[in-house]
Amino acid sequence: MINLRKNLSVVITTHVLPSAPSTDVIESTIDSVRNSFTGIADCDIRIYCDSNVDNVNYETYVENLRKIKNVSVVDVPHKGFPYSGLQNNYINSIKNSTTPFVLCCEHDWFFLREVDTDLLIQTMLNNDFVNFVRFNKRDNIKAHIRNPEPGDADFWETFVQEENLPLEQPLMKTDCIATHPHIMRTDKFVRDWVDIASSTKTRVPGMVEFNLINAYKRDIARMGFQKAHRSWGVYNYGGKYDKKIITHLDGSEKF
Repeated sequence: MINLRKNLSVVITTHVLPSAPSTDVIESTIDSVRNSFTGIADCDIRIYCDSNVDNVNYETYVENLRKIKNVSVVDVPHKGFPYSGLQNNYINSIKNSTTPFVLCCEHDWFFLREVDTDLLIQTMLNNDFVNFVRFNKRDNIKAHIRNPEPGDADFWETFVQEENLPLEQPLMKTDCIATHPHIMRTDKFVRDWVDIASSTKTRVPGMVEFNLINAYKRDIARMGFQKAHRSWGVYNYGGKYDKKIITHLDGSEKF
């Protein structure tokens, strides 16, 4: 058994939802993480809250977040802007992490089955080419749409492929990288991806996942999938035909 506390920290990013100042949505997500990831009870859980000081429910929402047991709340306004936004929260949460791996989760996701955390982290420790493991909201099957546009649902997952190298935890190669729940290698992000994620010169300024996926797909177009994937090391959790493992509560719309 590995020491998960020394190897993994948990980050939950949030902003003021329509349901605020209630914390029911994010607490459902935190409970889901705690119940689904075996052995995670001792890992640090930090909430990074968008500093939207202009929202009338902001201060009370942050106060209520601080009442959630066994979590810490980070609330650092981004200089020059009235709120920090997901881009800055996401980047700062990873840069400030002191563990080799970070479980990143936005505030409105729910896990559908158990994750063997020890096995997954051991797999990432033993295989330094595994940098990013996504928990998929779709089944692990190959999509058939070629060159989809960003507005198409399949833009986020057009290809998955079995990893031929033996891994302790089965994983699927993918051409998609996104900010829905994932475990990331901290030093890979800080070394190679932070400048990409920080860019504001993109089609959708401030959107971390657009920055990352566009850079990844450019590399795929330039290098071919296998070489680009070996450089990025992005995987879906589970094996071929495994069913989806997360579902979106869509807190910004439904609560």
